[in-house]
Amino acid sequence: MYEAGVSLGGGSLRGAAHIGALQEMIQQNYFITHIAGTSAGALIGGLFACGIQPNQMGEILESLSIRKHMDFSLNRKGFLKGERIYQTLLKLTDGRHFSDLEIPFSVVCVDLNSRKAEIINEGEVARALRASIAIPGIFSPVEMGDKLLADGYIINNNPADVVKKMGADRVIAIRVLSSKSQSRTPGNAITCVSRYMDIASHINTDQLLENYADTIIDIDLVNVGRFKPKLIPDIIERGRMAARKALSDEVFRAKKPVERVI
Repeated sequence: MYEAGVSLGGGSLRGAAHIGALQEMIQQNYFITHIAGTSAGALIGGLFACGIQPNQMGEILESLSIRKHMDFSLNRKGFLKGERIYQTLLKLTDGRHFSDLEIPFSVVCVDLNSRKAEIINEGEVARALRASIAIPGIFSPVEMGDKLLADGYIINNNPADVVKKMGADRVIAIRVLSSKSQSRTPGNAITCVSRYMDIASHINTDQLLENYADTIIDIDLVNVGRFKPKLIPDIIERGRMAARKALSDEVFRAKKPVERVI
């Protein structure tokens, strides 16, 4: 059995690719020692840490669509209140707290008050997941004490550094890419904002991955949009195939497997 901590990046529904990568890791006899995630990566990582197996996650992710959780906000901090999706997350995680999890897990957000990254690893898992998927302008940010928390995508979209600091000896970072669509000129306001956020996110995240990730699984989702639920099965399969290719690296696999008594 091979031990590794895993960092999972954001990508909206394209984050379904993490499901396939986790499936392949399990298939190849990897034991995941630690998990940290941002946005969609936090969601998938949190479900896994709560004991939900990857082969169950595809349908769950489809059920979490924004369309099914419309609850319009009047506080002007976001288009949606996010209470409906929080209640769904509460049921999926069975109300667990971080202290209830067998796998150490951390969630990355950004605190809009301090303008700094906020790492959540205590308290209620569902509340942390709700904060990490709070895309500014769509979901209202989450208040925790004196903090106002939102999606951590722009500041650390693949927290390999967090996984390393949690105590993982080896860190596998799973990264969602969309190369061709990123090379095109943005065609509307939404794609302009998306590109603007991507530039800042990549500068911050790529440096952290270079310093802290032992292996990076790049999943290239060419021309796959962020919000296309019908493509989830294909996205999962692409994640699985990308992981299979990356984990077949002889140099990486040459490290001695760990004997575990389960």
